[in-house]
Amino acid sequence: MKTTTDAAAQTHQGKNVKRFREMLGIRQEGLADQLGPEWSQKRISLIESREIVEPDLLKSIAEVLKIPVQVLENFNEQAAINYFNTFTDDSIFNNVNNGVLTNNINPLEVLIEAMKELKTVYGENRELYTSLLNLEREKNAELKAKLA
Repeated sequence: MKTTTDAAAQTHQGKNVKRFREMLGIRQEGLADQLGPEWSQKRISLIESREIVEPDLLKSIAEVLKIPVQVLENFNEQAAINYFNTFTDDSIFNNVNNGVLTNNINPLEVLIEAMKELKTVYGENRELYTSLLNLEREKNAELKAKLA
């Protein structure tokens, strides 16, 4: 029987950073840019190779990715698959035909769909942020021109 410490031991926080960064369509360089000037693609790569990432650093990365820090700390792909495989819903019994279940749910597909939704929301927020940033730059340019 697996304990919670077994599950925690299998969690690789660096791989979780990589997994969710890729699902959101963000490159290492892009994440480094969003984290600040002291960051580089190489530093992101090193973080992604670590099994345990410092809590403050993990929190900063989670904020940039717009996901809860607990996801990066604790996400375990095998545990997620096991969770979905043991999930029961009375509605599936409507699809039982002579004792054969005809409703097949792939937990990875459910997870992928959820990540696609997150990516869509992230893209919308990024577009909004970009347009606000451009407006702010235009306003600053106009103020500089008036002061000159």
